[in-house]
Amino acid sequence: MYEFDLKTFVRIIVKSKKWIIINCCIAMGLAIVVAFSIPKEYSASVSLASELQGEENIAGGLGSLASMAGINFNSGGGAIVPILYPDVVYSNKFLVRLSDVRVKSLQGDIDTDYFSYLKSHTRNPWWTQMFGWVDKVKNVIFPPEDIMENFTVLGNGKINPFCMSAEDAGVLERMRFLISCQVDDETQVITLRVRAQDPLVAATMVDSVCAHLQDFITEYHTSKARVDLDYYRKLEMDARKKYLHAQKEYADFCDTHKGTILQTYISEQESLENELQLVYTAYSQMKQQVQMAEAKVQERTPAFTEIEGASVPIMADSPKKLFILLAFVFLSFVGTIAWLYVRLLFFRHE
Repeated sequence: MYEFDLKTFVRIIVKSKKWIIINCCIAMGLAIVVAFSIPKEYSASVSLASELQGEENIAGGLGSLASMAGINFNSGGGAIVPILYPDVVYSNKFLVRLSDVRVKSLQGDIDTDYFSYLKSHTRNPWWTQMFGWVDKVKNVIFPPEDIMENFTVLGNGKINPFCMSAEDAGVLERMRFLISCQVDDETQVITLRVRAQDPLVAATMVDSVCAHLQDFITEYHTSKARVDLDYYRKLEMDARKKYLHAQKEYADFCDTHKGTILQTYISEQESLENELQLVYTAYSQMKQQVQMAEAKVQERTPAFTEIEGASVPIMADSPKKLFILLAFVFLSFVGTIAWLYVRLLFFRHE
Protein backbone atom coordinates (compact mmCIF):
# COMPACT_ATOMS: atom_id res chain seq x y z
CA MET A 1 0.00 0.00 0.00
CA TYR A 2 1.36 3.39 -1.01
CA GLU A 3 0.75 6.84 0.38
CA PHE A 4 -0.23 9.84 -1.74
CA ASP A 5 -1.59 13.33 -1.18
CA LEU A 6 -4.73 14.98 -2.53
CA LYS A 7 -2.73 16.96 -5.08
CA THR A 8 -1.43 13.76 -6.63
CA PHE A 9 -4.92 12.25 -6.69
CA VAL A 10 -6.37 15.32 -8.46
CA ARG A 11 -3.48 15.26 -10.95
CA ILE A 12 -4.17 11.61 -11.77
CA ILE A 13 -7.89 12.35 -12.24
CA VAL A 14 -7.12 15.22 -14.65
CA LYS A 15 -4.63 13.04 -16.48
CA SER A 16 -7.22 10.24 -16.81
CA LYS A 17 -10.10 12.47 -17.89
CA LYS A 18 -10.11 10.79 -21.31
CA TRP A 19 -10.86 7.41 -19.76
CA ILE A 20 -13.49 8.96 -17.50
CA ILE A 21 -15.26 10.48 -20.49
CA ILE A 22 -15.02 7.20 -22.47
CA ASN A 23 -16.46 5.20 -19.55
CA CYS A 24 -19.30 7.71 -19.12
CA CYS A 25 -20.10 7.50 -22.84
CA ILE A 26 -20.14 3.70 -22.66
CA ALA A 27 -22.43 3.91 -19.62
CA MET A 28 -24.66 6.34 -21.50
CA GLY A 29 -24.97 3.86 -24.38
CA LEU A 30 -25.78 1.00 -21.99
CA ALA A 31 -28.35 3.19 -20.24
CA ILE A 32 -30.10 3.92 -23.55
CA VAL A 33 -30.19 0.20 -24.39
CA VAL A 34 -31.56 -0.69 -20.97
CA ALA A 35 -34.12 2.15 -20.92
CA PHE A 36 -35.55 1.24 -24.31
CA SER A 37 -35.53 -2.50 -23.51
CA ILE A 38 -37.84 -2.11 -20.52
CA PRO A 39 -41.52 -2.17 -21.63
CA LYS A 40 -43.58 0.90 -20.84
CA GLU A 41 -45.89 0.68 -17.83
CA TYR A 42 -48.90 2.88 -17.15
CA SER A 43 -50.24 3.58 -13.69
CA ALA A 44 -53.89 4.24 -12.75
CA SER A 45 -55.02 5.10 -9.23
CA VAL A 46 -58.18 5.58 -7.17
CA SER A 47 -58.56 7.39 -3.84
CA LEU A 48 -61.37 6.04 -1.71
CA ALA A 49 -62.79 7.03 1.69
CA SER A 50 -65.20 4.86 3.65
CA GLU A 51 -67.46 6.12 6.42
CA LEU A 52 -68.88 3.41 8.65
CA GLN A 53 -72.44 4.03 9.77
CA GLY A 54 -74.12 3.67 13.15
CA GLU A 55 -72.24 1.76 15.86
CA GLU A 56 -69.36 1.10 13.50
CA ASN A 57 -68.11 4.68 13.78
CA ILE A 58 -67.15 4.38 17.45
CA ALA A 59 -64.69 7.23 17.40
CA GLY A 60 -67.38 9.88 16.89
CA GLY A 61 -66.19 13.45 16.86
CA LEU A 62 -62.99 12.56 18.72
CA GLY A 63 -61.40 10.92 15.66
CA SER A 64 -59.68 14.03 14.35
CA LEU A 65 -58.42 15.02 17.82
CA ALA A 66 -57.14 11.50 18.45
CA SER A 67 -55.29 11.40 15.13
CA MET A 68 -53.42 14.57 16.14
CA ALA A 69 -52.24 12.72 19.25
CA GLY A 70 -51.25 9.64 17.25
CA ILE A 71 -54.20 7.57 18.50
CA ASN A 72 -56.31 5.68 15.97
CA PHE A 73 -59.98 5.36 16.97
CA ASN A 74 -61.14 4.35 13.49
CA SER A 75 -61.25 0.68 14.32
CA GLY A 76 -64.29 0.06 12.17
CA GLY A 77 -66.01 -1.88 14.94
CA GLY A 78 -64.45 -5.18 13.88
CA ALA A 79 -61.28 -7.16 13.34
CA ILE A 80 -60.69 -5.89 9.80
CA VAL A 81 -59.52 -2.33 10.42
CA PRO A 82 -58.47 -0.05 7.52
CA ILE A 83 -54.79 -0.64 8.17
CA LEU A 84 -55.34 -4.31 7.26
CA TYR A 85 -56.93 -3.56 3.88
CA PRO A 86 -53.57 -3.94 2.06
CA ASP A 87 -53.27 -7.45 3.51
CA VAL A 88 -56.75 -8.21 2.21
CA VAL A 89 -55.88 -6.93 -1.29
CA TYR A 90 -52.65 -8.97 -1.37
CA SER A 91 -54.30 -12.20 -0.18
CA ASN A 92 -54.55 -15.14 -2.60
CA LYS A 93 -58.33 -15.31 -2.30
CA PHE A 94 -58.75 -11.66 -3.28
CA LEU A 95 -56.26 -11.92 -6.16
CA VAL A 96 -57.97 -15.04 -7.53
CA ARG A 97 -61.22 -13.06 -7.73
CA LEU A 98 -59.40 -10.33 -9.66
CA SER A 99 -57.91 -12.86 -12.07
CA ASP A 100 -61.34 -13.36 -13.69
CA VAL A 101 -61.84 -9.67 -14.56
CA ARG A 102 -62.16 -9.13 -18.32
CA VAL A 103 -59.67 -6.66 -19.73
CA LYS A 104 -59.23 -5.10 -23.17
CA SER A 105 -56.22 -3.34 -24.62
CA LEU A 106 -56.45 0.21 -25.86
CA GLN A 107 -55.76 -0.97 -29.42
CA GLY A 108 -58.51 -3.59 -29.17
CA ASP A 109 -56.28 -6.55 -30.10
CA ILE A 110 -56.49 -8.14 -26.64
CA ASP A 111 -59.74 -9.23 -24.98
CA THR A 112 -59.21 -11.76 -22.21
CA ASP A 113 -59.20 -12.18 -18.43
CA TYR A 114 -56.54 -10.50 -16.31
CA PHE A 115 -54.80 -13.76 -15.42
CA SER A 116 -54.34 -14.71 -19.08
CA TYR A 117 -53.26 -11.15 -19.88
CA LEU A 118 -50.40 -11.31 -17.38
CA LYS A 119 -49.52 -14.85 -18.40
CA SER A 120 -49.50 -14.51 -22.19
CA HIS A 121 -49.91 -10.88 -23.32
CA THR A 122 -47.17 -8.96 -21.50
CA ARG A 123 -43.63 -8.25 -22.70
CA ASN A 124 -40.44 -8.69 -20.72
CA PRO A 125 -36.94 -7.22 -21.20
CA TRP A 126 -34.55 -9.25 -23.35
CA TRP A 127 -32.36 -10.19 -20.39
CA THR A 128 -35.38 -11.73 -18.67
CA GLN A 129 -35.92 -13.92 -21.71
CA MET A 130 -32.25 -14.95 -21.54
CA PHE A 131 -32.67 -16.04 -17.93
CA GLY A 132 -35.88 -17.80 -18.99
CA TRP A 133 -33.95 -19.90 -21.50
CA VAL A 134 -31.44 -20.78 -18.79
CA ASP A 135 -34.29 -21.91 -16.53
CA LYS A 136 -35.78 -23.98 -19.35
CA VAL A 137 -32.47 -25.75 -19.95
CA LYS A 138 -32.13 -26.37 -16.21
CA ASN A 139 -35.68 -27.75 -16.06
CA VAL A 140 -34.92 -30.11 -18.93
CA ILE A 141 -31.83 -31.43 -17.15
CA PHE A 142 -33.41 -31.41 -13.68
CA PRO A 143 -37.22 -31.62 -14.13
CA PRO A 144 -38.98 -29.92 -11.23
CA GLU A 145 -41.70 -31.83 -9.43
CA ASP A 146 -44.95 -29.87 -9.20
CA ILE A 147 -47.12 -31.86 -6.82
CA MET A 148 -49.99 -29.35 -7.17
CA GLU A 149 -50.19 -29.54 -10.96
CA ASN A 150 -53.36 -31.67 -10.98
CA PHE A 151 -55.15 -29.74 -8.22
CA THR A 152 -54.90 -26.12 -9.34
CA VAL A 153 -58.28 -25.67 -11.01
CA LEU A 154 -61.74 -25.87 -9.46
CA GLY A 155 -64.74 -27.33 -11.21
CA ASN A 156 -65.80 -23.93 -12.56
CA GLY A 157 -62.42 -23.35 -14.23
CA LYS A 158 -61.08 -20.94 -11.63
CA ILE A 159 -57.76 -21.17 -9.81
CA ASN A 160 -57.93 -22.85 -6.44
CA PRO A 161 -56.19 -20.52 -3.94
CA PHE A 162 -55.86 -23.45 -1.52
CA CYS A 163 -53.42 -25.35 -3.77
CA MET A 164 -51.78 -23.74 -6.80
CA SER A 165 -49.11 -24.76 -9.26
CA ALA A 166 -45.78 -22.95 -9.31
CA GLU A 167 -46.76 -21.18 -12.55
CA ASP A 168 -50.09 -19.95 -11.16
CA ALA A 169 -48.44 -18.85 -7.92
CA GLY A 170 -45.89 -16.90 -9.98
CA VAL A 171 -48.66 -15.04 -11.83
CA LEU A 172 -50.38 -14.19 -8.54
CA GLU A 173 -47.07 -12.94 -7.17
CA ARG A 174 -46.78 -10.67 -10.20
CA MET A 175 -50.30 -9.38 -9.53
CA ARG A 176 -49.24 -8.68 -5.97
CA PHE A 177 -46.30 -6.65 -7.34
CA LEU A 178 -48.41 -4.65 -9.81
CA ILE A 179 -51.29 -3.85 -7.41
CA SER A 180 -50.72 -1.35 -4.62
CA CYS A 181 -52.97 -0.49 -1.66
CA GLN A 182 -52.06 2.21 0.86
CA VAL A 183 -54.08 3.60 3.78
CA ASP A 184 -53.35 7.01 5.28
CA ASP A 185 -52.95 6.66 9.04
CA GLU A 186 -54.58 10.01 9.82
CA THR A 187 -57.35 10.42 7.23
CA GLN A 188 -57.99 6.69 6.59
CA VAL A 189 -58.10 7.45 2.85
CA ILE A 190 -57.48 4.31 0.80
CA THR A 191 -55.29 4.75 -2.29
CA LEU A 192 -55.35 1.94 -4.84
CA ARG A 193 -52.90 1.80 -7.73
CA VAL A 194 -52.45 -0.67 -10.57
CA ARG A 195 -49.61 -0.74 -13.10
CA ALA A 196 -49.96 -2.39 -16.51
CA GLN A 197 -48.32 -2.27 -19.92
CA ASP A 198 -51.59 -1.07 -21.45
CA PRO A 199 -53.28 2.12 -20.13
CA LEU A 200 -56.83 0.77 -20.54
CA VAL A 201 -55.94 -2.41 -18.66
CA ALA A 202 -54.49 -0.33 -15.82
CA ALA A 203 -57.66 1.79 -15.54
CA THR A 204 -59.95 -1.25 -15.80
CA MET A 205 -58.11 -3.17 -13.12
CA VAL A 206 -57.84 -0.32 -10.61
CA ASP A 207 -61.60 0.20 -10.97
CA SER A 208 -62.17 -3.54 -10.43
CA VAL A 209 -59.87 -3.62 -7.39
CA CYS A 210 -61.84 -0.68 -5.95
CA ALA A 211 -65.18 -2.42 -6.56
CA HIS A 212 -63.98 -5.75 -5.11
CA LEU A 213 -62.56 -4.04 -2.02
CA GLN A 214 -65.82 -2.13 -1.45
CA ASP A 215 -67.76 -5.41 -1.75
CA PHE A 216 -65.42 -7.08 0.73
CA ILE A 217 -65.68 -4.26 3.28
CA THR A 218 -69.46 -4.12 2.94
CA GLU A 219 -69.79 -7.90 3.20
CA TYR A 220 -67.58 -8.01 6.28
CA HIS A 221 -69.29 -5.23 8.22
CA THR A 222 -72.83 -6.40 7.38
CA SER A 223 -72.30 -10.17 7.67
CA LYS A 224 -73.77 -10.49 11.20
CA ALA A 225 -76.72 -8.19 10.36
CA ARG A 226 -77.46 -10.14 7.16
CA VAL A 227 -77.41 -13.44 9.07
CA ASP A 228 -79.95 -11.96 11.50
CA LEU A 229 -82.03 -10.70 8.58
CA ASP A 230 -82.14 -14.15 6.97
CA TYR A 231 -83.14 -15.66 10.31
CA TYR A 232 -86.00 -13.21 10.86
CA ARG A 233 -87.18 -13.66 7.28
CA LYS A 234 -87.39 -17.40 7.86
CA LEU A 235 -89.39 -16.82 11.06
CA GLU A 236 -91.64 -14.42 9.15
CA MET A 237 -92.33 -17.03 6.46
CA ASP A 238 -93.16 -19.63 9.11
CA ALA A 239 -95.43 -17.17 10.93
CA ARG A 240 -97.14 -16.27 7.64
CA LYS A 241 -97.82 -19.94 6.85
CA LYS A 242 -99.32 -20.43 10.31
CA TYR A 243 -101.42 -17.30 9.91
CA LEU A 244 -102.77 -18.34 6.51
CA HIS A 245 -103.52 -21.83 7.84
CA ALA A 246 -105.37 -20.44 10.89
CA GLN A 247 -107.22 -17.95 8.69
CA LYS A 248 -108.38 -20.73 6.36
CA GLU A 249 -109.52 -22.90 9.28
CA TYR A 250 -111.51 -20.00 10.75
CA ALA A 251 -113.08 -19.09 7.42
CA ASP A 252 -114.03 -22.73 6.67
CA PHE A 253 -115.56 -23.14 10.12
CA CYS A 254 -117.60 -19.96 9.76
CA ASP A 255 -118.81 -20.98 6.27
CA THR A 256 -119.86 -24.48 7.35
CA HIS A 257 -121.53 -23.40 10.59
CA LYS A 258 -123.22 -20.24 9.43
CA GLY A 259 -126.39 -19.52 11.45
CA THR A 260 -125.58 -22.10 14.12
CA ILE A 261 -126.59 -20.99 17.63
CA LEU A 262 -125.32 -23.96 19.62
CA GLN A 263 -122.96 -22.95 22.40
CA THR A 264 -120.47 -25.66 21.43
CA TYR A 265 -120.04 -24.18 17.95
CA ILE A 266 -119.90 -20.66 19.34
CA SER A 267 -117.09 -21.67 21.74
CA GLU A 268 -115.22 -23.39 18.91
CA GLN A 269 -115.55 -20.27 16.76
CA GLU A 270 -114.24 -18.07 19.58
CA SER A 271 -111.30 -20.46 20.07
CA LEU A 272 -110.40 -20.35 16.37
CA GLU A 273 -110.77 -16.58 16.37
CA ASN A 274 -108.42 -16.24 19.38
CA GLU A 275 -105.88 -18.55 17.74
CA LEU A 276 -106.13 -16.51 14.54
CA GLN A 277 -105.49 -13.34 16.53
CA LEU A 278 -102.45 -14.89 18.25
CA VAL A 279 -100.80 -16.06 15.03
CA TYR A 280 -101.60 -12.71 13.41
CA THR A 281 -99.89 -10.93 16.32
CA ALA A 282 -96.84 -13.21 15.96
CA TYR A 283 -96.81 -12.61 12.21
CA SER A 284 -96.97 -8.83 12.71
CA GLN A 285 -94.13 -8.97 15.21
CA MET A 286 -91.97 -10.97 12.78
CA LYS A 287 -92.66 -8.41 10.03
CA GLN A 288 -91.49 -5.68 12.39
CA GLN A 289 -88.35 -7.70 13.22
CA VAL A 290 -87.59 -8.09 9.51
CA GLN A 291 -87.97 -4.35 8.97
CA MET A 292 -85.67 -3.67 11.94
CA ALA A 293 -83.11 -6.18 10.61
CA GLU A 294 -83.22 -4.55 7.17
CA ALA A 295 -82.62 -1.18 8.81
CA LYS A 296 -79.71 -2.71 10.76
CA VAL A 297 -78.10 -3.94 7.53
CA GLN A 298 -78.44 -0.47 6.05
CA GLU A 299 -77.08 1.07 9.24
CA ARG A 300 -73.96 -1.09 9.17
CA THR A 301 -73.34 -0.65 5.44
CA PRO A 302 -70.36 1.68 4.99
CA ALA A 303 -70.76 4.67 2.70
CA PHE A 304 -67.94 5.03 0.18
CA THR A 305 -66.77 8.25 -1.42
CA GLU A 306 -64.44 8.24 -4.40
CA ILE A 307 -62.14 11.19 -3.87
CA GLU A 308 -60.42 10.49 -7.17
CA GLY A 309 -61.92 8.07 -9.67
CA ALA A 310 -60.18 5.83 -12.18
CA SER A 311 -59.11 7.26 -15.53
CA VAL A 312 -57.06 5.98 -18.44
CA PRO A 313 -53.49 7.33 -18.02
CA ILE A 314 -52.03 9.32 -20.89
CA MET A 315 -48.31 9.24 -20.04
CA ALA A 316 -46.29 6.16 -19.18
CA ASP A 317 -45.23 5.90 -15.54
CA SER A 318 -42.10 3.87 -16.23
CA PRO A 319 -39.36 3.36 -17.25
CA LYS A 320 -37.93 6.72 -16.24
CA LYS A 321 -35.35 7.00 -19.00
CA LEU A 322 -33.69 10.19 -17.76
CA PHE A 323 -33.24 8.72 -14.28
CA ILE A 324 -31.70 5.54 -15.73
CA LEU A 325 -29.36 7.61 -17.89
CA LEU A 326 -28.21 9.79 -14.99
CA ALA A 327 -27.81 6.78 -12.71
CA PHE A 328 -25.62 4.89 -15.21
CA VAL A 329 -23.44 7.95 -15.91
CA PHE A 330 -23.09 8.73 -12.20
CA LEU A 331 -22.17 5.14 -11.31
CA SER A 332 -19.67 5.05 -14.18
CA PHE A 333 -18.05 8.30 -13.05
CA VAL A 334 -17.90 7.22 -9.39
CA GLY A 335 -16.65 3.76 -10.35
CA THR A 336 -13.84 5.19 -12.50
CA ILE A 337 -12.77 7.57 -9.73
CA ALA A 338 -12.83 4.69 -7.25
CA TRP A 339 -10.67 2.57 -9.55
CA LEU A 340 -8.12 5.40 -9.86
CA TYR A 341 -8.06 5.67 -6.07
CA VAL A 342 -7.46 1.93 -5.71
CA ARG A 343 -4.63 2.07 -8.27
CA LEU A 344 -2.97 4.90 -6.37
CA LEU A 345 -3.42 3.04 -3.12
CA PHE A 346 -2.03 -0.35 -4.12
CA PHE A 347 0.19 0.32 -7.15
CA ARG A 348 3.17 2.55 -7.72
CA HIS A 349 2.49 6.01 -9.06
CA GLU A 350 4.62 8.78 -10.37
